[in-house]
Amino acid sequence: MKGTSRTARRLTACVLTGALAAGFAAVPALAAEPASLEIGIYSTTDMHGKCYDLNPIDGKEVKNSYLKVATAMEEERAAMDGTILIDNGDIIQGSSIISYNMNMEGGKDNPMAICLRYIGYDAFVPGNHEFNFDMETQQIFYDMLSDTSSKYPGKPVDALCANYINVATQEPNLTPYKVMTFDVGGSEFKVGILGFENVNVPNWDLPTHYEGSDFVHKDNTERTYAYEWVNYWQKELREKEDCDFVIVASHSGEDSGLVGAGDGDAVETGKTDFSPENQVRHLVENTTGIDMVIAGHNHKVGVTEMKNADGQTVPCVNGGTSTLTKTPVTIRSDGTFTIGESENLDLTTYENDAGLKALMQPYYDRTLPFITEQIGTLSGDWDDETDLFHVQSDTMNLVHEAQLWATGADLSLASPVANKDFCIGQLLDGKDSAPISLKDCYSFYKYDNNLIYMIQMTGKQIKDWLEDCTKDFTVEADGTITGGGFGTDQLYGMDYDIYMGNPEGSRVVNLTYQGKPVTDDQTFKVALNSYRLSANAAGDEFGWYATTGITMGTDAVLWDGSVSEEFGSIGGSVTLVIAEYIKAMTAEGKEITPPVAKSHWTLNAGTSPAADTVTRLQFAESLYQAMTADAETLAAPADEPFTDIADNTAILWLSGQKVISGDGTGKFNPNAPITREQAAVMLMNAAAALDKGPQGTWAVQIPYADASSISPWASEGVMWNVIQKYLPVGADNQFAPQGTLTQADADAAIAALMAQK
Repeated sequence: MKGTSRTARRLTACVLTGALAAGFAAVPALAAEPASLEIGIYSTTDMHGKCYDLNPIDGKEVKNSYLKVATAMEEERAAMDGTILIDNGDIIQGSSIISYNMNMEGGKDNPMAICLRYIGYDAFVPGNHEFNFDMETQQIFYDMLSDTSSKYPGKPVDALCANYINVATQEPNLTPYKVMTFDVGGSEFKVGILGFENVNVPNWDLPTHYEGSDFVHKDNTERTYAYEWVNYWQKELREKEDCDFVIVASHSGEDSGLVGAGDGDAVETGKTDFSPENQVRHLVENTTGIDMVIAGHNHKVGVTEMKNADGQTVPCVNGGTSTLTKTPVTIRSDGTFTIGESENLDLTTYENDAGLKALMQPYYDRTLPFITEQIGTLSGDWDDETDLFHVQSDTMNLVHEAQLWATGADLSLASPVANKDFCIGQLLDGKDSAPISLKDCYSFYKYDNNLIYMIQMTGKQIKDWLEDCTKDFTVEADGTITGGGFGTDQLYGMDYDIYMGNPEGSRVVNLTYQGKPVTDDQTFKVALNSYRLSANAAGDEFGWYATTGITMGTDAVLWDGSVSEEFGSIGGSVTLVIAEYIKAMTAEGKEITPPVAKSHWTLNAGTSPAADTVTRLQFAESLYQAMTADAETLAAPADEPFTDIADNTAILWLSGQKVISGDGTGKFNPNAPITREQAAVMLMNAAAALDKGPQGTWAVQIPYADASSISPWASEGVMWNVIQKYLPVGADNQFAPQGTLTQADADAAIAALMAQK
């Protein structure tokens, strides 16, 4: 693509930028100046603290760190006439090394600033994770980037952001853009670099982290980059600065349908409408005057070509947290240019830069003992559940217990943020006990930028929020439930059931607290993370503010862990709070065992049962009452047989008599409706316990028309029902194994059992 926006030559003295000078060899004084130059435009994005070649958490090699970028850029500068190197943000969060520096050292001598300076970046555009920290800690980072003394290695780096706007003055808080000048045949070629932060920062971070500011001008009600460009920066760069070439580096994804989900992993959400979070395509398609865009935030590696409002092709590059993008541009003395083919350079193919590694070594050495020191001993029968969004688990129960311990709250709200396919039980690896350290806490709560808070909520707000969370789930054709994300919270401390077959707004049922139904006007103290409280009317990605009306500025906030006496020294980080909880248990001489759940919840694909439908617990308790009415009390098992119900005499006794055995995963699912095949098995086991059951080898044919739909584990119980007819069938001869029971059905079946000779 050729640009012809500048045709007049501008004669200038041969003054080269630092980046350009590095790529030039000495030229004889009388030699003809070249009529064209090839410059390389390079970028990284979402590098998330990758400043060393080893990950302290797992000891594995980091194959795409800034150490590789340093080596790659040394080679590229030697091969090109000039270079421009831009980082597109999200670097001071994401690794244990930067976490230790930010949380334990207050960001002093920030290793990421040293990386950018050492490598020779020309510009840095902040990402949303730069706002995870208070303004004082952010300023330390920016002061390091701009420092012109010899205190830090490398050269100063310009921090650019055109849409981080002071609300009172409507002026940017950071330098909005930078112009780099290249001398081509005695003419000046000007490249403008404009930075855009993600406009959705208010969705994710505390107002105190950007106090008095927003991420668009006040007249930009749609919060679009296109508006910012057309109304504020296009004329500035194209006319005032007279730029020949304009790069927009935006910490935003290409399209609304892609959301970042991890290292090199972008998730397709299926959305097609405009999204403020990911709006690069919207920017390009609704503007002119932009020659190239650098995208980020969604962790998508690649190059995308887009058409602007005039139909001209605009390349968009995205390093996607793991690559170095390269775009060669041939610039000519007449002001025209040609953009070559962009590519993503594979950082894994480069060696680590020894000089930068030496600078980063002390940070690694300080971090390693901090995260690997044993803080407790893990033991007990932990479940192996890794489907943390759809099933209650020991792993999430521990997270909730830590939040309750830290805050003294009644309830805990949290979304599963463990590593993919991870659960705490894996740490035991088949052993009776195992050490647990901070690095293990990162495995089941990886976002240490989540801060712990306590707020007051009403019963209605709690139910409404849980209802809103159900919108994240999808019931597939086969009845399985998929979905869930960072906005999908689970509640701990209240019992409840979700039935996805119910209409929206009535999916959350059986909401009870300490055995009693929750009323709309009841109030509760709730522990949760800071990302919920950062929502407000201007930014409400997950719907928290619209549903609850609670934000950081309201009286509902009761306690802030980040400035508390107990946890202020660790920044109130939820991950570190969990570690403190484990340390406290250890100090009391306790091993870390699966928590006895304070509440239970279920997620179901169908509709909620009728009001008179009998639950598994109700059926078991009725069975217990009948079986022990005329008998002496027999011994119950010494240990609780199930993880989801405790201190229940009926359950303990029936388990001891081998009448009930749960679902095979250590749970009884007390609030689930009992099915006819489950009841048949319990009735047969009860008959055996009463010496009325089958003996020896036996079997009968199941004559029911729907015999093929009976679960294999229930077949013997249903056979016994054929003989005893505890549960009758209708004229259609259908047993309906998944059908439920009313109280009258249950009473009749148990009466038939007890009447049996």
